Amino acid sequence: MPTKTPIRYRKPTGDSRPSSTISENPNYPIAFKQNYVTEGSFVNGLRVFVDKETKSNIPATQATNNSDSNLEIKVWTDGSCSANGNENAQAGSGLWYGANDERNMAIKLPPNIEQSNNTGEAVAILLAAQNAPLDATLHVFSDSKIVLDGLTNNLDNWENKGWIGVSNKKILKAIVARLRIRKGRTLFTKVKGHSGDPGNDGADALANEGAQKNIEDATQIDLDIPENFDVSGAKLATMTQALLYQGIMERTTVAMRRNTLIHLDMVRHTVQSNTGDLPTDVRIWKSLYDKDISKNISSFLWRSMHNSYPIGDFWTRIPNFEHRSMCQKCDAEESMEHILTECSVSGQSTIWRLAEDMWSRKGLPWFEPTIAAQLGCALTTFKDENGKPRQGASRFYKILMTESTHLIWKLRCEWRIGENSDPEKEHTESEIENRWYDAINRRLKFDCLTTDNTRYGRKAVRSSLVKRTWEKTLHNESDLPDNWYRTTGVLVGRGVARPRGRNR
Repeated sequence: MPTKTPIRYRKPTGDSRPSSTISENPNYPIAFKQNYVTEGSFVNGLRVFVDKETKSNIPATQATNNSDSNLEIKVWTDGSCSANGNENAQAGSGLWYGANDERNMAIKLPPNIEQSNNTGEAVAILLAAQNAPLDATLHVFSDSKIVLDGLTNNLDNWENKGWIGVSNKKILKAIVARLRIRKGRTLFTKVKGHSGDPGNDGADALANEGAQKNIEDATQIDLDIPENFDVSGAKLATMTQALLYQGIMERTTVAMRRNTLIHLDMVRHTVQSNTGDLPTDVRIWKSLYDKDISKNISSFLWRSMHNSYPIGDFWTRIPNFEHRSMCQKCDAEESMEHILTECSVSGQSTIWRLAEDMWSRKGLPWFEPTIAAQLGCALTTFKDENGKPRQGASRFYKILMTESTHLIWKLRCEWRIGENSDPEKEHTESEIENRWYDAINRRLKFDCLTTDNTRYGRKAVRSSLVKRTWEKTLHNESDLPDNWYRTTGVLVGRGVARPRGRNR
């Protein structure tokens, strides 16, 4: 198994506190760890996923340009991105050295780099490292906890596991290599964003300026890493089965299924039509595992996105089972879209009528529950008249849609599989209504339970968010105490009976 010669540097010196964390000491400089040392037994030197092309026998020697070693370069960095997380995102980086300083930079990120706030921040730090004299102390002030933690608290762990699963790893690895090449120290200080700090405000303005530049004005970013400073692969001693599998998958190119690509585009353009956003594939996939969606429903949405359930044309490829491709009630080809939006036996018409009635109490627009709207519901956000996100309403919509979608699927499976499509055992409308209210009330009860800070600690849901989520939907809401989430027996209110048919 290939190994790599460990990189050794001098340890940082000075009065900084490398043992402290960025979050614990937001106003105290933290020293960047300039050494990467493999210690202990021979086993600790074994690495997997090593890139043979980066193997080098040249010692990693820190560079110098004979500049003033007592010089300290202070720079404030920031990143900005318009339409963050969308296909039309435009990101920029800002470096502020001082008022009217000729070194100040407003950078437009090129299209070959992911456009996001975090990449803008990381690129700003990379440029600061590339432009600083090699012997001088570089002091970076940033409001990005994610990037600073990645370069300090998480660095050892990320390098040991070969950066598996780390976002923006290419930029971060380039920063690490550049900082280790420098002989001078590097210090990081976490500052509070938008707090009146002149440096942070200056960097923020420059980052916004960079993001607004034309694509023709984008700056090409040098992400090359010298071979002798590239810590390739992952330490075998730190590997788990899950990490090894993830590492293999990251290095494997898997073509998406045609149906998956179709669903991604359907979701993307439905979200754009409903909210104006145009989410990226990454954002769509992440939304399926939103923290407000239960794991079993997330799994259902993921499989539906891939069209991996054995329904419809799945059976047309199996001799003597072709008849299973048809809906036994509607005499139409069964598909997930048919089940969730068209079938007369899945309960979808009743469930969407109930969902629309419940949502109408919020006084917000109701979107047609197409399959794309259901798969992308976690990306649908609602705003007030001032453009401020209505977090409670958006969260309730997400819960309402996912619980309704999953119940339709369960009812279909109960009848199609459990009852063998017996026409005498279809779910009645009354039964469907009761099942739907039970599902929503169970979700309400779960929300109430998760507000318990004593039991759930940092994972507890804020009671104020739960109240905003369920406001205007509860039975006898005006008579409930302010802390109703602590009491038992709170239920959503049943609406007035309406004629059958979703839009009546």
